[in-house]
Amino acid sequence: MKKTILALTIPALFATSANAATVYSAEDGTQVDVYGRIQYDIGELNGADNEDIGGDGSARLGVNVKYNLNQDVDLIGKLEWQVTAETANDANTQDINSRYAWAGFRFMDTTDLTFGKSENPYVQLSDFTDIFELGGAAAYDHGFRIDDQVRVSYADQGFDLRAAYAFADENRLSDAVGTPENQYSLSAGYALAAGPGDLGLAAAYEQINFNGGDLDKWGLGVNYAIDGFYFGVTYGQSDQTTTLDADQWEAVGTYTVDAWTLGLGFNFKKADSDIVGPRVLVEDYILAAKYALNAKTKLYGEYYIDETVNANDRYGVGIQYNF
Repeated sequence: MKKTILALTIPALFATSANAATVYSAEDGTQVDVYGRIQYDIGELNGADNEDIGGDGSARLGVNVKYNLNQDVDLIGKLEWQVTAETANDANTQDINSRYAWAGFRFMDTTDLTFGKSENPYVQLSDFTDIFELGGAAAYDHGFRIDDQVRVSYADQGFDLRAAYAFADENRLSDAVGTPENQYSLSAGYALAAGPGDLGLAAAYEQINFNGGDLDKWGLGVNYAIDGFYFGVTYGQSDQTTTLDADQWEAVGTYTVDAWTLGLGFNFKKADSDIVGPRVLVEDYILAAKYALNAKTKLYGEYYIDETVNANDRYGVGIQYNF
C-alpha cells in the first residue's frame, strides 16, 4: 500500500515486512514475498518470582502475495505463523499459531478490502506506545489480530483510515453469558510535518458485543519524532456493561544515536470506584536499551517496575534476527 505516513509509524529499528525477500515474480503481476523472525528472550518475564529466571524462544514465518488484476486493482493476501520453541509445549497444539490469514483486494494503491484474520484497527492507536520488545500496551486489552474480520483501510496524503467488523463465528452456537458475538472497530490517523519534526495524531473506537452486555473503548494519541527522539502519548477509556469502567494512559520516549536506542515508558490503567479491591490495575515504569548489530539483528534489555499491589518487577534480555 502506498503510504506517506511518517510520524504515525513508530520509530522501530526493524520492520519485519521491510526485510521481505521476493521469491517469485512474474510478468503477469504475480509476486510472492517471504519474511520471518527468530527471537530468544531470557529473564523473569512473567513477574511471578524474581528468582525464577527462564527463557522463551519463538520464530515467525510470513508470506505476502500480490497479483495484478488490472491497472487499478490487485489481489492481495497474507499468511503469518508463529512457532514457540519450548520443550514443555511439544504436545500442545497451540505450538504453531496463525498470526495473520487474510485475502482481499487493493484499489488504486490506496485502499485495501480484506477478509480473514487481520490487524485490529484499534492497533493504530496503541502502536504509538507499543514500541518495546518484551512488553508494552499493557494498559490496553484489545485484541491485536481478529479472526473472521472484514476490514477496509485507506492511506494516502498523510491520512490513514481503518474500519472493521468481526463475526466471532466460533461462538455462534453458544448462549453463555459473556461470550463475544461480534465487534466493530474504527480508527483514523493523520501525519504531517511540524517544524523540523514529524507529528502524528490518531483516534480509535471499538465496541465488542457480548451475550448479556457490551464493551465500548475509545482512545486518542499523539506522537512526535525529531532528530533521533521519539515521543508518544495515548489516553483512552473503556466501559463494560457487566464489569468495570477504566481509564488508560500510556507514554513513551526514545532516543536513537548510531546503533543505540534508549527508551522510557509508562503504562497505567485505573478502574472506577465501583469495583472491589485495588483500583490501579496496571502501573508499569519501563527502562529499555537496544543495540543494532546490523540492519537485521538487534540485542535488547528491558526492566519493568510494576507498582501494582503484590506484583513483582519483570526484566529480560534478548536477541532478534529478522529476514
